[in-house]
Amino acid sequence: MGKLPLPTIHIKNEGTLTKVFVDGKEVEGVVSITFSHSIYQNNHIPVVRLELMADKVHIGTHQVFDLPEIYHPFYVSSGKLVEAGVLTNDQLNDLLEKGLL
Repeated sequence: MGKLPLPTIHIKNEGTLTKVFVDGKEVEGVVSITFSHSIYQNNHIPVVRLELMADKVHIGTHQVFDLPEIYHPFYVSSGKLVEAGVLTNDQLNDLLEKGLL
Protein backbone atom coordinates (compact mmCIF):
# COMPACT_ATOMS: atom_id res chain seq x y z
CA MET A 1 0.00 0.00 0.00
CA GLY A 2 1.39 3.41 -0.97
CA LYS A 3 1.62 6.40 1.29
CA LEU A 4 -1.42 8.63 1.52
CA PRO A 5 -0.86 12.24 0.53
CA LEU A 6 -0.51 14.31 3.68
CA PRO A 7 -2.56 17.51 3.95
CA THR A 8 -1.10 20.95 4.48
CA ILE A 9 -2.31 22.42 7.79
CA HIS A 10 -2.24 26.16 8.41
CA ILE A 11 -3.11 27.48 11.89
CA LYS A 12 -3.69 31.22 12.02
CA ASN A 13 -4.00 32.97 15.36
CA GLU A 14 -5.42 36.49 15.66
CA GLY A 15 -5.59 37.27 19.38
CA THR A 16 -8.38 35.16 20.85
CA LEU A 17 -9.47 33.85 17.44
CA THR A 18 -7.72 30.87 15.89
CA LYS A 19 -8.53 29.55 12.44
CA VAL A 20 -7.47 26.20 11.02
CA PHE A 21 -7.10 25.56 7.29
CA VAL A 22 -6.65 22.12 5.73
CA ASP A 23 -5.35 22.26 2.17
CA GLY A 24 -6.49 25.89 1.98
CA LYS A 25 -10.05 25.28 3.23
CA GLU A 26 -11.12 26.64 6.61
CA VAL A 27 -12.37 24.06 9.11
CA GLU A 28 -15.49 25.31 10.91
CA GLY A 29 -16.45 24.51 14.51
CA VAL A 30 -12.94 24.00 15.89
CA VAL A 31 -13.00 23.88 19.69
CA SER A 32 -9.46 22.74 20.41
CA ILE A 33 -6.17 22.12 18.61
CA THR A 34 -3.32 19.89 19.72
CA PHE A 35 0.00 19.79 17.90
CA SER A 36 2.72 17.22 18.52
CA HIS A 37 6.01 16.46 16.86
CA SER A 38 8.15 13.62 18.11
CA ILE A 39 11.33 12.12 16.73
CA TYR A 40 10.17 8.79 18.19
CA GLN A 41 6.67 8.53 16.65
CA ASN A 42 4.94 8.79 13.26
CA ASN A 43 8.17 8.71 11.24
CA HIS A 44 9.04 12.20 12.49
CA ILE A 45 5.85 13.60 10.88
CA PRO A 46 3.99 16.26 12.91
CA VAL A 47 0.46 15.43 14.06
CA VAL A 48 -2.39 17.92 14.48
CA ARG A 49 -5.52 16.87 16.37
CA LEU A 50 -8.73 18.88 16.15
CA GLU A 51 -11.81 18.79 18.34
CA LEU A 52 -14.90 19.90 16.45
CA MET A 53 -18.40 20.83 17.52
CA ALA A 54 -21.07 19.02 15.54
CA ASP A 55 -24.85 19.08 15.49
CA LYS A 56 -25.08 15.63 13.90
CA VAL A 57 -22.50 12.92 13.37
CA HIS A 58 -22.88 10.36 10.59
CA ILE A 59 -20.60 7.34 10.66
CA GLY A 60 -20.52 5.47 7.35
CA THR A 61 -19.55 1.98 8.46
CA HIS A 62 -21.03 -1.42 9.10
CA GLN A 63 -19.25 -1.49 12.44
CA VAL A 64 -20.55 0.53 15.34
CA PHE A 65 -17.99 1.10 18.00
CA ASP A 66 -18.80 1.10 21.69
CA LEU A 67 -20.36 4.48 22.41
CA PRO A 68 -20.18 6.35 25.71
CA GLU A 69 -22.88 5.40 28.20
CA ILE A 70 -24.75 8.68 27.70
CA TYR A 71 -25.81 7.44 24.22
CA HIS A 72 -27.02 3.98 25.32
CA PRO A 73 -30.74 4.94 25.54
CA PHE A 74 -30.69 5.87 21.84
CA TYR A 75 -29.20 2.67 20.37
CA VAL A 76 -30.05 -1.02 20.33
CA SER A 77 -27.57 -3.61 19.13
CA SER A 78 -28.60 -5.64 16.10
CA GLY A 79 -27.82 -8.79 18.09
CA LYS A 80 -30.48 -7.84 20.64
CA LEU A 81 -33.00 -7.24 17.87
CA VAL A 82 -32.35 -10.74 16.51
CA GLU A 83 -32.50 -12.27 20.01
CA ALA A 84 -35.84 -10.52 20.69
CA GLY A 85 -37.31 -11.80 17.41
CA VAL A 86 -37.72 -8.30 15.96
CA LEU A 87 -35.44 -9.25 13.05
CA THR A 88 -34.21 -12.53 11.66
CA ASN A 89 -30.54 -12.97 10.75
CA ASP A 90 -31.55 -13.00 7.07
CA GLN A 91 -33.43 -9.71 7.44
CA LEU A 92 -30.49 -8.18 9.28
CA ASN A 93 -28.03 -9.30 6.59
CA ASP A 94 -30.35 -7.98 3.87
CA LEU A 95 -30.51 -4.56 5.56
CA LEU A 96 -26.73 -4.50 5.95
CA GLU A 97 -26.18 -5.43 2.27
CA LYS A 98 -28.54 -2.63 1.19
CA GLY A 99 -26.65 -0.16 3.39
CA LEU A 100 -29.73 0.57 5.48
CA LEU A 101 -28.03 -0.29 8.77
